Amino acid sequence: MNRKSVMSVMVMAASLVSASAVYAAPTSVHTPVNAIYSNVKMVNFTLRNDSSAPLKVKVGDNEMTLLPGKPVSVKLATGQQIVAVETTASNQAGAVLATAIPGLDGATVSVR
Repeated sequence: MNRKSVMSVMVMAASLVSASAVYAAPTSVHTPVNAIYSNVKMVNFTLRNDSSAPLKVKVGDNEMTLLPGKPVSVKLATGQQIVAVETTASNQAGAVLATAIPGLDGATVSVR
């Protein structure tokens, strides 16, 4: 009878532990929080080169040349920057010309 009691207690303990382990939630979920709440606002605006010479700029990750007087439509995520690639009379190379913010949506940005 002693063996039956010990064996039944061990079986009961094992079933209690295994039941909670089977239905337990995983401890590590590798989903980035920003992927769940990704509400990146896109900003649409127009860039216009008001100088007399072509201007090379980096718009987000892409480089482009702004011709004098020609407007170019741009669509960037909020926070991305427009940076001068080459030094001009008004701007040094690497200077931030504009940052995409929701207030620029639909506006025209003039660059000299």
